[in-house]
Amino acid sequence: MAGAARVLRTAVLAGALTALGCSDPLELGNDLVWTADQESGDLSPWTANDSGDERLPSRASTIEVSSEAAHHGTHAIKIVNPASWDDQDQGPELFHAAGVLEDAYYSAWFLLPEDYRLDPSLTLIRLRSRDADGSELYGGEELQLRSLPVGGYVLQVFSNNAGYLLEPLADPAPRIAAGRWFQLEARYQPQGSGRLRVWLDGVLSYDLRGRPGAPGAEIVLGVCNVAQRSRPAPLVLFVDDAAVSLSRVGPSGEL
Repeated sequence: MAGAARVLRTAVLAGALTALGCSDPLELGNDLVWTADQESGDLSPWTANDSGDERLPSRASTIEVSSEAAHHGTHAIKIVNPASWDDQDQGPELFHAAGVLEDAYYSAWFLLPEDYRLDPSLTLIRLRSRDADGSELYGGEELQLRSLPVGGYVLQVFSNNAGYLLEPLADPAPRIAAGRWFQLEARYQPQGSGRLRVWLDGVLSYDLRGRPGAPGAEIVLGVCNVAQRSRPAPLVLFVDDAAVSLSRVGPSGEL
């Protein structure tokens, strides 16, 4: 079994590196499941073979590959939210079905180019699940930012399970400045009692146990720009170097 697992992981890695082409790849080891660096100039790493899709709640919401900013290489995903919704948080989302994973790491790099005032918060990552037929996405864990009166943001965790909802802020609060790239990485173990660990730029910020398990077998990673309102508007977010791995990626991109 161990030998078969090594062969499977090597095959997955080979396919992922082929998809990266001649761009600057993340230097990941043989536990890599999937990655997207946008150097192809399109969203195909996310959506190829019906593995993902984008959700746009209005014509003013956009998701595109842009050369305006990049963490590595020359391209990143630019997600724009008009952030002027009347009654609830909405916004565009790009998601990818990661497969049936009982324990894995989900990461991406983010950039907010301005110091936005968010109302009430901004959802950046969603970890959800779905059944094998892909007919329904079940709510799960969300990584969010809340703006601070003194400027910048603080990282918080929200669960769609009514028994958990918004977690108390970590102490010290994990803070993020506007105008710089930062990495979020989550180790999600949805089966059994459930556990979620979250790193900001390689520093463990949350270790939450006893979380509700995922209702569906397949885990879906979503990167989002979901907020009700922001000042200024529209709310612009860049996303780059997303990955799903069986081992820590970390800020250096090395497992």
